[in-house]
Amino acid sequence: MFVRVRVPATSANLGPGFDVAGLAVTLYNTFTFELTDGGLEILGCPAQFANEDNLTYYAFKQAAEHVGLSFKGLRITTAGDVPYTRGLGSSSTCIVAGIVGAFAFVGRQDDRQDILNVATKIEGHPDNVAPAIFGGMTVSVVDHDHVTTLSLPIAHDYRFVTLIPPFTLSTEKARAILPTRIDREDAIKNVSHLALLTASLINGYDEGLRLGFKDRLHQPYRGKLIKNYFPIMEALEKDQQILGAYLSGAGPTIMVIIKADDTMGVVRIKEELGQLIKDWKVEKLELDTRGFVCDFL
Repeated sequence: MFVRVRVPATSANLGPGFDVAGLAVTLYNTFTFELTDGGLEILGCPAQFANEDNLTYYAFKQAAEHVGLSFKGLRITTAGDVPYTRGLGSSSTCIVAGIVGAFAFVGRQDDRQDILNVATKIEGHPDNVAPAIFGGMTVSVVDHDHVTTLSLPIAHDYRFVTLIPPFTLSTEKARAILPTRIDREDAIKNVSHLALLTASLINGYDEGLRLGFKDRLHQPYRGKLIKNYFPIMEALEKDQQILGAYLSGAGPTIMVIIKADDTMGVVRIKEELGQLIKDWKVEKLELDTRGFVCDFL
C-alpha cells in the first residue's frame, strides 16, 4: 500500500502575527510513502537530503512512535514546486507530510488536531504547520503541549503575488538577527495591527489591510538581510491598488495582496519594481482552503 500526501505552501507571520498567523496558498509538494522490508530510500530530492537526517523521515519516525506504528523500512518519493528556504513553508510541508504518512498507515489521517500537536512539537511553532494542515488563514496559540487553532473566514476574494528572489535566507540566520527585547510601544503596535488585520479580513474592510500588515517585531530587522527589501516595500506602498505587503515567513520571499479583480496586478508590480526584482520569480497564487490531502494508492 502506498500513502500519498499533498501539502500546500504556507506564508507565515502576515506582518504582525509573528509565530501566530499564517495562510496556505496554491503551491504544493507531494510525498508518497511505502513501507518496505528494510532500509530507507528517499527519491526525488537533492542528494544531500536523501538520508536519515531527512526532515520528512524524521517527522514520520516521530509520528510513528506517537501512534504505535512499527516499520522495518520506508521508501519516500517527493515532488513539488515549493522552493527551499524561501519563506514559503517548505520545511512545514515535509513535517506535515511525514506525520500524515505515519498516521495514515494506522487509519488516523483525519485526526488533524493530533497531527497539529505533533507538527508543532517538531517545528517549534504553529504558524506554518497549522495552515498546511487546515488550509485557509489560521491563528494559533500554544498552551503547554496543546495547540488551539482557528481558521478565519475571509470575506473577500484575494490573490497572493509572491516575489521569490533567486537567493535563500536560512531561518536560523533570520531568527538570530531579532532583538531579545522590544519596546512597549512596538509591542502595542503589533498587537493592534494584528487585531486590525484579522478584523479587516473577516469583515471585508480592505482599507484596514494596508495598516494591518505593518510590523515592528521582525520585518525591520530581517529586511536588512534581504537585498533591495526596503526600496521594494517603499515602491509597493505607493501602489494604491495593493492591499498590503509583508515578508513571508522568515523571508526572503515578499508576499503582496491584491483583489481578485485586479487582473493587471502582476504586470503592474513587475513594471513598478523593475530592476529591484531582476531575476526574481513573480507568481500569482490563490488561498488554499483544504490543507493537506491524503489518499491511498
